[in-house]
Amino acid sequence: MKHRADIDGLRAIAVLPITFFHAGIPGFAGGFVGVDIFFVISGFLITGILVRDLEAGRFSYSDFYERRLRRIFPALIVMLAASLVAAYFLILPSEARSFGKSVIGAIVFIANIVFYREAGYFDDSAEEKPLLHTWSLGVEEQFYIVFPIILFVLMKYLPRYRGAAMMGLAAVSLGLCVALTPRNPDAAFYLIPTRAWELLAGSLLALGYGPRIAQGPVREGVALGGLALILASIFLFGSDMAFPGYVAIAPVLGSALVIGYAQGTLVERVLSIKPFVFVGLISYSLYLWHWPIIVFGNKASTGEAGIGIAIVYVAVSLIAGYLSYRFVETPFRNRSRFTRPWIFAGSLASAGTLLALTGAGLSVDLGQRQFSRQMIMFDRAREDVSPHRVRCHPSSGLAAPEDACVLGDATATTAVWGDSHGVELAYALYRQGHAIRSMTYSSCPPMIDAEVEDVPDCAAHNRLVLNYLLNRPDIKNIVIAAYFPSVLNRPDVAAGMRTSVRRLLAAKRHVFIVAPTPHERFGDLPRRLVRNGDFSIPKWQYETRNSEIIAFLDQLKKEGATILWPADYLCARGQCPATIEGRPVLFDSHHTSQYAADFLAKRFASVIWRDDAGASQSTPAQEGPGHIATN
Repeated sequence: MKHRADIDGLRAIAVLPITFFHAGIPGFAGGFVGVDIFFVISGFLITGILVRDLEAGRFSYSDFYERRLRRIFPALIVMLAASLVAAYFLILPSEARSFGKSVIGAIVFIANIVFYREAGYFDDSAEEKPLLHTWSLGVEEQFYIVFPIILFVLMKYLPRYRGAAMMGLAAVSLGLCVALTPRNPDAAFYLIPTRAWELLAGSLLALGYGPRIAQGPVREGVALGGLALILASIFLFGSDMAFPGYVAIAPVLGSALVIGYAQGTLVERVLSIKPFVFVGLISYSLYLWHWPIIVFGNKASTGEAGIGIAIVYVAVSLIAGYLSYRFVETPFRNRSRFTRPWIFAGSLASAGTLLALTGAGLSVDLGQRQFSRQMIMFDRAREDVSPHRVRCHPSSGLAAPEDACVLGDATATTAVWGDSHGVELAYALYRQGHAIRSMTYSSCPPMIDAEVEDVPDCAAHNRLVLNYLLNRPDIKNIVIAAYFPSVLNRPDVAAGMRTSVRRLLAAKRHVFIVAPTPHERFGDLPRRLVRNGDFSIPKWQYETRNSEIIAFLDQLKKEGATILWPADYLCARGQCPATIEGRPVLFDSHHTSQYAADFLAKRFASVIWRDDAGASQSTPAQEGPGHIATN
């Protein structure tokens, strides 16, 4: 296949937005679609090579995987080795096992499965995973284990049905992607059945299944339209969208149009300019290095990342990408310098060495020896969550409100309604001796008449909950908890919460709303404590940072709701400590730890049940304050 400079340029259009997006450069909220562009390019180029070899009767798996190893493995191994060194000094004990699994997953190309299985509240946040980006390599290599066999069978035995079969496979994969994204977004994002259609889009182009368009205005328009779809996806998409789903069609179709019809057009000339081609040539190495540089850089930093550090991350990533391309990728592609036996043996030896080092690191608790006992205690706050979080806190699907978890006996007269911010509070209130009906739902603020795009069942869940509460006069007390930045970020969600509160108040329910804790949105609190030690923030800083939220809550107070202010109990003499008796008040960047929730619940209880002496009593589990769940 003749080398196409415009495809190098398209690689640049893919990798630069990814890098900018991850670094935090404003304006590239949809930069993550660069991976989808890479999938289409990969399907087109690799299928072209396979077809050429199959038609010439010289295809062999050993040749194919030798090329894949030369292209993929050396740069990957070097990046992984450097990441292991950085991890020894920078990752926290609680992150060690997850990091070790991600190294193993990257080496054997199952990182996408590893990250899918880890997805959830107990997993480290995406920003803390240095090897998260290797999920896409797993998808590609899993595809190329099966695809050559399918293509061989179709070309040799079913040539008349080759196109129909390939289109059918792509259609099934796309259908699964669209159907699964709202129901199980993690599976749709990470797994090969819902991503294969993107690679198959490129394969269909390589096989010639696209309308022929002669040079001229129509071809120019089609190529420009493809580029416009790509750019629109980069600049208009956002991480709050349900992705991949049907919206992924835009960058995939745009990439296919550019690959299929850019030759001989203005788009080809633009993409072929030297800076784009240069970045395209180093795009694989740049992709490999940019994310570990950003994650480890953030782990080493003691302050909040800004535009300055984001630019530094991009510059360092470009330098690392070039050095990797120049001194790792390029030499290993030289067949006279590195023969096939050397490539296979070297790949096996290097992979085995990294696996052994990773296993040894896990066996001695990689990252723990350089931390003091207090630092380790801070880090363990990540596990300081409700033991009922998994059982009582759904993230998808719909369940009848009457089937919601009841902590205590079934005659609970108090309900906690909210997103994940209500989970630890519900358990803490139960431990104060009151039965609690826990009605939380992941990333779903308690409101009606508004949709949350990436939580498709949120609106229906909230309608069911509100109707249930309105039809249960025995449930007198409603405690509302939410991550308020996500509420006020959208006027319709804020209005929906206001409507929910008004309707509950009109039905003579006692409504209590939990305000934000002082340290929310200042970064991962346990990590910050490990790196900087214990600290406090001025109460005025909390009030200034949350002024819009405080004003919103004051409005609801005027309408009759009672506001529970954590700062009234967590702050003293104008200062808000990050810990209570040495325990962090948050288990991440904005969720109250169970220890802090217990501390607050003792204070909130006298407010919530002051007029409810006959509230249902329940004997809590015999656990001391600050019990840390180990499940």
